[in-house]
Amino acid sequence: MGATQAAFLREFADVFRSEAPDVSWTGGQGKHNTASLLTHQAGRRGGAYNKAERFELGDLTAAFNDHKIIIEFESKQVAIANLLKYWPYLRGELSSKPELPVLICHFSDWWSYGVYRDLWQWTLSQMQSDPKCLQHIVGCQFDHGGSNVSLRHSAIEQAVEWLLRRATVTE
Repeated sequence: MGATQAAFLREFADVFRSEAPDVSWTGGQGKHNTASLLTHQAGRRGGAYNKAERFELGDLTAAFNDHKIIIEFESKQVAIANLLKYWPYLRGELSSKPELPVLICHFSDWWSYGVYRDLWQWTLSQMQSDPKCLQHIVGCQFDHGGSNVSLRHSAIEQAVEWLLRRATVTE
């Protein structure tokens, strides 16, 4: 994790804690926050499958009001794979299964790459309509502002407000 991402995630967690002090945030690539795709083992040179290969399930995660909150941070454009990996997770096809409905905030730099954000929104809508999902997902994208501190603060405030509002809605 880079310094910019780490600082952003600390700031996000601090702002959220100011509204909900009892929330415990975790994240990273430890086994508690990762999962592997058990159903496919293609695309490896020499055909070697490494059972230690795993997806990180959020740069930052927390359980709050019977929801799993997931924060994803991209330094540049939104990476569709960082949303797409939640589809098999929601369907129960990863080594870790969802126990709560998911709220995901995905932060990226909106200076360009609008088509990637469009694809993210389309993918989310397809996930939401998939009857095989074990839990529901609701998501929102936010512009972290790049080096613009004012935009970053504003995006974090908007995301925290969105999460607090969504976590009180019964799906």
